[in-house]
Amino acid sequence: MKIYRRIYRAMPVALVVLVSVVSCSKEGPGARDTSIGGTPVQVTSPVIQDITEYIDLNANTVFLKKEIIRVTFQGFIERIYKNIGDEVKSGDLIFTIKTKESAIDDSIRIDLGSEMFEGTVKIRAHSDGVLAVLNYHSGDFVSEGEEIAIISNPSSLYITLNVPYQYVSRIDPKSICQVYLPDGEIRQAVIQRIIPSVDPVSQTQTFLLRPEILSTLPENLNVDVRLPLQTFKDAVILPRRAVMSNETQSRFWVMRLIDDSTAVRVDVQKGIENDSLIQIVMPDLRPADWIISDGAYGLPDTARVTIIQ
Repeated sequence: MKIYRRIYRAMPVALVVLVSVVSCSKEGPGARDTSIGGTPVQVTSPVIQDITEYIDLNANTVFLKKEIIRVTFQGFIERIYKNIGDEVKSGDLIFTIKTKESAIDDSIRIDLGSEMFEGTVKIRAHSDGVLAVLNYHSGDFVSEGEEIAIISNPSSLYITLNVPYQYVSRIDPKSICQVYLPDGEIRQAVIQRIIPSVDPVSQTQTFLLRPEILSTLPENLNVDVRLPLQTFKDAVILPRRAVMSNETQSRFWVMRLIDDSTAVRVDVQKGIENDSLIQIVMPDLRPADWIISDGAYGLPDTARVTIIQ
């Protein structure tokens, strides 16, 4: 009887232990399923295509053909016949200027043979264009040699681009460039001339680019120019987001899938790159490989993953 009583007293304790084991067994499989499922990732495959390396630089628009109007004597501007922004044709009258001497004595008259000079000089344009600068007003006194106006020729619009000298030898002198305007418009331009001198301070060489469309572009406009440097044929290409790096960007790697749920780290050597693509020089990746494109950040060298669409 004593033995049976001991067994009876132990039964409640055994039941509590059994219930605890059963409850733990219900939570365990769910947690293991999450672990086995792995990190959700998206994958991509390398592609074989041409890739071009570019350099982006700031540039400015400029009119190469300008007529600078200067006076060759002292006098007073009597009348101005054009306003800033007016179109000008060669031969158009721009100013009449009264000499200082004739302004003092109106009776001065000089016989020039073909006409009688009475102290007023007519200044005309010698080229077509637009009156871009007007430095004086009617009645102003001007001295000899002073610049009183500038006529710019919009058809002579070019883009001046200062290229660091280390890139000059890598640029095709006749290459086509992309020009990005401040309003978001993209135009094309062709390299037309290279100035044979280098700025002593910045060590840059000036390229003159000719835009394919000249209309509506003003002078002194700041633009961005993208120049092609070199093109690699049949390169192995991956999206930039698929390539990981350390903090100092001295080592690079990708996460390649070896089966449907396991990814391993593969160190890579980069080639050229642009805004969205990177050339992989080594190792020899194939279009059949699966590379993690999203979700690889922070993964260990070997990781369990779940591919999502």
